[in-house]
This record gives sequence, structure tokens and C-alpha cells, in this order.
Amino acid sequence: MKYTLRMTSVFALLWLVVGCATAPIDPTSIPIAQRCGADATPIDRVQQYLDEQVIIEGVVSASFQGEDRLNGFFVQSPGTTMTVPRPALFVRDENFGTPVQAGDRVRIEGMRGEYGGGTAIHSVSELTVCSRNQNYTVVPLELPIDYVAQYDNLLHQRVRITHSMTVVGHYQLSRFGTLDLATEVLWVPTQITLPGISARDHSAHNFLRRIVLDDGSEVENPSSVPYPAPELSVNNTVRSGDTVNNIEGILVRVDDAYHIHPVRTPNIIASNPRPEGVNLPGRGDIRVAAFNVLNYFNGDGQGGGFPTPRGARTPEEFERQRARIIAAMVGMNADVFALMELENDGFGSNSAIVDLTQGLQAAANAAGLNARYAFVRPSASRIGGDAITQAIIYRADRLEEIGRTAFTENAPFDRGSRPPLAQSFRSRATGGEFTVVANHFKSKGSCPSEQSNPNSNRGDGQGCWSPLRTDTATALARWLREFPTGVEHRNMILLGDFNSYAMEDPMVELRQHGYINIANRMAPEGYTYVFRGERGSLDHILAHRTMLEAVTGIDFWNINADEPVALEYGTRFKTPEQQQNWYAPTPFRSSDHDPVIIEVDTRKL
Repeated sequence: MKYTLRMTSVFALLWLVVGCATAPIDPTSIPIAQRCGADATPIDRVQQYLDEQVIIEGVVSASFQGEDRLNGFFVQSPGTTMTVPRPALFVRDENFGTPVQAGDRVRIEGMRGEYGGGTAIHSVSELTVCSRNQNYTVVPLELPIDYVAQYDNLLHQRVRITHSMTVVGHYQLSRFGTLDLATEVLWVPTQITLPGISARDHSAHNFLRRIVLDDGSEVENPSSVPYPAPELSVNNTVRSGDTVNNIEGILVRVDDAYHIHPVRTPNIIASNPRPEGVNLPGRGDIRVAAFNVLNYFNGDGQGGGFPTPRGARTPEEFERQRARIIAAMVGMNADVFALMELENDGFGSNSAIVDLTQGLQAAANAAGLNARYAFVRPSASRIGGDAITQAIIYRADRLEEIGRTAFTENAPFDRGSRPPLAQSFRSRATGGEFTVVANHFKSKGSCPSEQSNPNSNRGDGQGCWSPLRTDTATALARWLREFPTGVEHRNMILLGDFNSYAMEDPMVELRQHGYINIANRMAPEGYTYVFRGERGSLDHILAHRTMLEAVTGIDFWNINADEPVALEYGTRFKTPEQQQNWYAPTPFRSSDHDPVIIEVDTRKL
């Protein structure tokens, strides 16, 4: 009886369950945007539907979701091949709330758009994750490429660079989190080849070898800069010349450059460590240095007058700048400093030149150098009419001024190129005499508005104002023929920021007048500047051919050009933590130009 009652209860329960069960779902009742495996627009045809609603189905190859990243992810067509590119696009995540990861098969409805040089979907109305752990393609990429279309064919693909790359630039590291990479160190074309066709060919050569390592983010001035891992700091920096391995990510185009947004942390190796000090042979007795001091403006000299026209914005920034400039000068331990980009505010007690000389003296005393510094002072209230000028500081305990301090404001030094400053010296130990001429030629920027102007960019690799700089070189050589300091010898040392690379017309012109670029003989791979990922030297030291035997060595002290601009003294666009962690009162990134130092044996003069 119990068994009969129990079975009756079971059948009643089953009848109740069956009676309440949901009827089978009709697949046609599901919106087509959610029907995994149903018809969809092939990814390689989405570009035909500009500003139209489309439905696609594909596999996520990399996800960068989140407002602090790219706000989206990349999808490629399903398939079985693992290394051959598949059609791919970017999906803009506009807070639709569904997290995805690489290997997810997804079905998406949205509007067709563009992103990173390729196709995109935005305004997503439906997103369905159909399955997980699907295969996706990772395309091997080897540089240099043969032609630009190779990059275009890989846009939005997940790629893996199969070899090491070299850091060649980092100008946008703190602003956008990017590093410029190349297969090897890249040279400014006109540093190593003549302007014109040869320079243009070398520029194309460079382009095929480079790529940009991005940070998977669209954030500007991020609070944490990821390179090198775990994040950038003054003692954990990345320098041009360092090596990068393990690069894998998505390729996109930004303007005319090609970027990789990484899917894993690249490995950065410090292949170009910071130099410990100036490296000279020690066979000479006098050091002569050229140093661009990055708009050294001290306000009114009394803690006011900030922001200055071209330098520090606040007294605090100036003190940060000042400490680094002086640390670099102490490290050079030169007997003559030719300085560029110093505030042109005369020679009074509050002037920039007095401030810098006094600061150098105090630092030298603290370092036990037993040096006595002075600066040359022409019989004028200031030199030229520009906001910046050249200056010469020297060790008065080892050298004495002879003749007079001279400069000229005659054309072309009345516009663009600053007046050259010349001073003759005699060694107190040997009696040898030489003349130092500090120069700062017209820059390559601020191009003429009329293309017909001969100083406009002619596309030969020299930038704007090359004819003016060449005229400046000619005028300089002619001025020196007249012995402007009153000391009649050819022991002339020309140095400074010529705003010309080694093979450009102004440098060739100076050679024709007997002035030989010391680097060409002793350090042909020397450089002082990195611009758009290419290294070269805008700063030179030349000696008249008659005194070449007395020059015993040269060094390019690479304390600045290889260092990220993020580490400069300025505090703007930096968090309080970055202002502290990215700064130290050391020579590194004291300027944007590296100093150049030569050694001279005055016994041979």
C-alpha cells in the first residue's frame, strides 16, 4: 500500500513539472544580432557600410576596455590559421557593460566607423559572447619592412615582432606613454650624408625601420608612465639606445606613424647606460666645452620676474634647473665654457651670467675643485637684441684674458643668428694662446610663410633657414680674419649650437675657410641631439687647421639627448609624485642638448 501511494505521488509530481515546463524556444524569435552563427557582414566588407548599422561575428584578439585604456577591443574574422592575417577591426566600448577577453567569439551590432587607420564599430546596440577560448591569429612581424603598404595590410592585426628593437626616441613618453623604436640607432640623414637626394633616400631608409611602442591607452599625461616597468622615475629611466624585447600587440596608424599597443609588458634592457663622466685622454692641459643651457633665465635675480619669457615659469622651477645646469658644468670640469641660450639681461649683479658664475663657484668650492671662475664682459650693456645670448665662463686661476672681448651685430648677425662672442686667452702655465668664439646660428624652425622664400624648407634635409645659416658661416669666417679680439693668431676655436648637422652647407662652408670639425676626425659617431627618433649633432667644436695638432681629444657627454624630456626640471603636467620622482639635482637631462668638450695641449700653441 505504501509503495502504491509513493508511486502515485511521483507520477503526480512529474505531471506537475511537465505541465509547468517552458515551451521550446523558437530560434527565429531571438533577435538576429544575438543569433550566434547566423548570417553576418564579413569583417572585410564592413568598410563598405559607412555610417550604417552592421552585424559582425568574430574572435577577440586583444581587449583594451576601460576609460584609462583604449575604450574598446579588437576583433578578427574566425578561422583556423594562426599566423596569416585575418580581416580585423576595432570595437569602441561605449559603456555597454560586457567585458570580453582574447579568445572570446562575439557577435556585435553597431555603426560602422573608423579608428587607427582602419575600420571600427561604434554605437554598439548588441553584444553577445558566443563562446570562449577560440583561436586567434598572431602575425609575426620582422623589420625593416620593404614598403609602407606592409604596415597598412596589418592594421588592427595582433602582431609579434620577432627580434629585438632599439629605443630611438621618447619625446612623447610622458604625454602619451610612447617610445620610438627602430631596428638600430637612426641617424639624422644630413649628419652622415649630403643634403638632397642622398638625404631623402636615407630618410626613407629610416622610416622602414621604425615603429612606435604605445601603452594601450588614450590617456594624456598619465599619472603613471609604464616604461620602463614598473614605471618611469629619475632612477628608473629609459634612454635612447636601450633594447626592447617581447613586443606583441595590435598595430594601428596614428597620423603618419605606426603604433603597437602591447598586450603584455615589453622587456627593456639598459643597453645604453648613463655615462659616469667625461672621457678624455688626459694628454692636454686645458678643457674647452660648448653647452646649450636650455634658456637659463633667472627672472630679476631676486626671486621675482617669473614666468620668464623663455625659461622657468616659477622660482621653484628655476632652482631645479639651476641645480642641474651647475651639476653638469662641475661634471665637465672645463677651463672654458661657451654657453648658449643664456638670458640676455646684461652683466649686472642680478643678471643670469652673474648668477650662474656665482652658483658654479659655490658648487666647485663644495666639490673641492680649487677653481676660480670669471666671465668675459664686453664693453656693452648687452649682446645683441635677442632674448637669449652666448656667454663665456672660464677658470681665471688657469687662464687670463688677453686682447678685448668682441662681438658683431652686423648682418647677418642682426637677425636670426645671434652675434658671435670672441675672447682670446693665455695659459698661465704654458703661455700658449688661443681664441674662443661662442656661436648660436639661426634655428631650423619658424619657417618663412612664403614658399618662394629661399630660406623656406627646400626638402633637402636641412630644414628652414639653411641659406641664412650658410651666410652666417661665411660672415663669421670673414669677421675672424680681422682678428676682432686684437690678438693676431689663427689658434681659433669655434664652438656652440650651429643648428646644422655635420654634412650641411654651413659646416661645409666653415671647412672651406680652414675650420675643421674635430668630431669628424676624432669622434665621427658623436651626437648632441635626438630629434624625432634620429640622432645627430647640432653642437660642434671646430679648430683652425693650423692648431689641429694641439687638440688631443673630444668627448660628447651624452647626459641629455638620450634622456626622456619627461625628466626635465619643469613641473607642468606632472602629478606631485612625478614632480618628486622624476627629478634629482644631477647632470642628467639638465638640457635638451649634450655638451661637447675638447682637450687642448697649450704647449703646442
